[in-house]
Amino acid sequence: MSGRLAQFTPPVAVMPEGWRPAWNIAPGKPLLILRKTAGNLECASVLWNLTPTWLKQLDRAAFSAKAEFLHEKPMFGQALAQRRCLIPVDGFFVWQVQGKRKQPWYLRSQKGGLTLAGLWERYSLDDGSYWDSCALITVPAKGLPARLGERMPVTLNSGEQAIWLANATATSHLQPLLLNASSLVGMMHPVNPAMSSPGTQGAQCCTPSGRVITEV
Repeated sequence: MSGRLAQFTPPVAVMPEGWRPAWNIAPGKPLLILRKTAGNLECASVLWNLTPTWLKQLDRAAFSAKAEFLHEKPMFGQALAQRRCLIPVDGFFVWQVQGKRKQPWYLRSQKGGLTLAGLWERYSLDDGSYWDSCALITVPAKGLPARLGERMPVTLNSGEQAIWLANATATSHLQPLLLNASSLVGMMHPVNPAMSSPGTQGAQCCTPSGRVITEV
């Protein structure tokens, strides 16, 4: 399962104030999302750890949610119905277990970036201030990601993105959309294990350290 993302290409022309490219984003760090606000598509910087207002133990915030159980979990139910978002990324990382060590791999499309399905929430404080947060959604791995592990983020094509964000989409249609979405990962390669440290940044995090494997 992916616990790191890369966002170094601006997904929209006008970016949120203070945004900087990032090649190794860990849960709990700022992450860009796209969401519908008053009918318009908005790019926002939020924290990658879903924190609903009712959550009392913030250390229990989830950075991912399994598509199979979204309807059953109080953590995700309301966000699924009302606060869906897209997470534009250049790629994501998966760790492959190799004996007693884990080898990080970088996965991406062959052209352009990937768009992941996500949920967002707003945590409001008594003084009127708030912060927004998100979680990505995972499904059983398919395609290239299945060679590395059992789970992968949901990757959506343009048509699926529109359906996912549309207020008119029935909640009952969302789970099939997620589970039936194809893997849009077109290539992957191992990277330097040094990027396993969240403090390691820069383009070297995504640089191949071995053979590049592409989807046939």
